[in-house]
Order: sequence, then structure tokens, then C-alpha cells
Amino acid sequence: MWHHRGVGGTRAVIALLALAAVGLVACGEGNARTESATPTRSRAQAPAPPRSATAAPAWPTYGGSPSRSGVARGAPATPQPRRRFEHPLDGQVYAQPLIAGGRIYVATENNTVYAFTTGGMLVWRRHLGAPVPGGDLPCGNIDPSGITGTPAIAHNRLFAVAFLASGHRHQLFGLSLDNGNVAVRARVDPPNPVVEQQRGALLVAHGRVYVPYGGLFGDCGPFRGFVVSTTERGRAAITYRNPATEAGIWAPAGISAQAATLLVGTGNGGQGAFGFQNSVIRLSPGLRRLAYWAPTDWASLSSGDVDEGSLAPLPVSGGRVLQTGKDGVANLLRPGLGGVGGEQFADRLCDGGAFGAAAFRAPLAIVPCGGSLHALRLAGDRFDVAWTSDSDAVVPIVVGNSVFGITRDGTLDQLSLDDGHTIDSTEVGAGATSFPAPAAAGDTLAVPAGDKLVVFSI
Repeated sequence: MWHHRGVGGTRAVIALLALAAVGLVACGEGNARTESATPTRSRAQAPAPPRSATAAPAWPTYGGSPSRSGVARGAPATPQPRRRFEHPLDGQVYAQPLIAGGRIYVATENNTVYAFTTGGMLVWRRHLGAPVPGGDLPCGNIDPSGITGTPAIAHNRLFAVAFLASGHRHQLFGLSLDNGNVAVRARVDPPNPVVEQQRGALLVAHGRVYVPYGGLFGDCGPFRGFVVSTTERGRAAITYRNPATEAGIWAPAGISAQAATLLVGTGNGGQGAFGFQNSVIRLSPGLRRLAYWAPTDWASLSSGDVDEGSLAPLPVSGGRVLQTGKDGVANLLRPGLGGVGGEQFADRLCDGGAFGAAAFRAPLAIVPCGGSLHALRLAGDRFDVAWTSDSDAVVPIVVGNSVFGITRDGTLDQLSLDDGHTIDSTEVGAGATSFPAPAAAGDTLAVPAGDKLVVFSI
């Protein structure tokens, strides 16, 4: 009977997604402080606040859009990158930079958010409190641990979750884009916050901020997958708690939006009955479970620490979803997802597993798997591999007729979207973090490189 629990809205979801299919194809703490523009510019010379440039192309959330499609808006058809500036930061960058209103925003593991003009001027810097030292946690591979999940921009605010040493708690901050002042504070901890990592990107939708959680590297302690949500004012908290133990929601792209629903992917879970581990789950805005999918071998995947949710679910054309995990199998799912074993089509891409995030511009999905990038061409009820590149970039984005991605050794690769051949490669600096993610909008490409930001004109 548990197969059907909480999925009574599946038929309504299918109908809603069918109506939306055409659109899918087309498209602080008390010690917090702000530091304003660099001394070389006076206040009178400071740029206008971003609200005056809201029509400019933007990348306001992970993947550039709530669907996490990874497609740049307003970019030139044939990008020709030229290094514009680079700037040191006060900590490692795991989050994807954001671009909005003629500014670039980047957050660090030192719990600091920076705002730069696209020309390289520091507009403001907001430190939100001391991060959690790695030695305070029972396991993990980030030290210190501060802002890990990518923030999101909405309604002239940047929303970020900082992991604070004081009380070892996760705090949601809403910062004014104009000056970095804190407008919203809310505690968004799940139970056992010391073993819950906020790695996945935040999503702002339906007037709410959604925050996903999974375990630390090493899977220690009594963690499980959670989504915690408040309104954009930090009120009326609601929570989704995944039934299976462990089964974290940890992929860098976090939560995807499709039509009026949310999508999350879970990792391996505890042994025993099926509890939506190794699954794709469709949630309502109120975090009610509407539909799900899991492979038939979900139990053996769990026993081998093979997460199906190592990539976030990727909405594609026709209201469908593409899901690829550590098993290296790409699964095309119907709008209703299909339950256990209900995928529409599946094919093995690699033996090394999928990590990072995928991108989609119809009809191609670009998927990192096994140290390579694979372009899947969707046609009808299946897909075929259009091309494969030996680039080991882990978060591809589509910019004009190119695919850009950063390798873990700090190389920015530019590939042809048509056939995957390498157009150019350039070093951006060693020390790149686990899933380094570029962002692009208009003529700007922002690249995190360990503890610095490198920006290119395109």
C-alpha cells in the first residue's frame, strides 16, 4: 500500500504539466557587517542600485532558472571569452555565482556575500557570522562550512543560508541587493543540524524560499533528506521529511521547479522497506508528495552507496524529467514519474557515475557522467547520444552555440553545442571545489575558482 501513499494528485499533476509543456520547451547575525565600494571610487561614483536594471539579462538562481536548465539569457550566439577581471575572496566558493541588475553576486564558505559590478568594482560585502569549523562536525570534507548551497535572487533580495558556528545552526538571510543590508532572518534547521549539510541550491517560488538538506561527506549520524521552507519574509515554516533514513537531497542544483510543482532527487537510504530513497519525488508548493519514481534496483543501489540523486532532476520537454545518478543510467520519466520501475526510457551513459548538474536546451540535454560530457538528443519517447566530449567539466552551461564548464583542476572548457568539439580551454586557477559552476548572462561569464572570482567578457 505504501506505493500509493501521498500520490493522489498525480492525475492533476499530469494535466497541469501537459498544459505547461509548450512553455517548458520554449524556454545577519549581530556581528554581520557590510563593506561598501572600494576606496578607489567615491560614493558619488558608485553604480546605481540594481532595481534600475531589472530588464537586463540575469542568472538569478542555480542553472539560471527555477528549472535548472543551465541556459544563459541574452548571450551572444558565438561567445569569444576575454578575461575581464578577477578578485580574491575570503573563502572557498562552492555556490554558483549569480548575475542580476548589472551586478555579480558570490558567496563563500566564510559566510560572506560579495556584490561586484560586472566591470569589477566591489559594491558591497556582507559577512553573516563565523562559519562552522570542520573539527566541530563528526565527518565532512568542507572546512570551514559556511554558505555551501547556491543562494537565490528574487524581489530585490538575495536569499542565502549560512551555517553559523554560534549554536551550529542554519540561518536564512534575505539581503537587500542595493546595499547588502539584512532584511530577513529565519532559522531553517532540520532536526540534528550538525549532521545535515545544506549543499543543494535554494529555490524561490510561490512566495516561498525552499532549502534542501542531505548528509555530510561520509554519511555520519542520523541525517535524512529534508526540505525546509519559509515565506520570503521568513515566516510560516513548513517541512518535507523523507520517510527513509539517510536518503539525502544533496545534489548541487538542489530543488527543480516544473510548472507549479517542485522536484527533488534522493540518495541511498537505510535498509528495509521502500521509503522514497533513490527516488525522484514531485512535491506541491506546500511540500506534499504528489508523485515519485524509483528504479527497480533501488534497494541494491542503497546497499552499495549508489545515489540516484547525485544530479538534481532536470525538467525537459513535454513535462518530462531526466534523471541520472551514480549508476550512470539516464532515465527519461513521464510527467507522472511512474512509480517504481515506471521510467519511459533508460540507457547507460557511463560506468563512473554522474556528478554535478546537467543542462537542457531542446532538444539536447548535456549530462556530466564518468568524467565526460554527454549530449542526449530527445526525440519522441526516447533519447540518443548525439555526442560525447572528454571534458571532465561537472556543471555544463549553454551559452549561445557553446557549452562552458569548469574542470576540477581549474580549467574552463568551451565546447561546440553542435558536436562537442573543444573550441578553447583556459586556466582559471587551481583549487577549484567539488562541483565548480559557472554562470552567464548577457556579455558576462562568471567563474568561481577556489577562493577567487574570475569574470570574462563573452
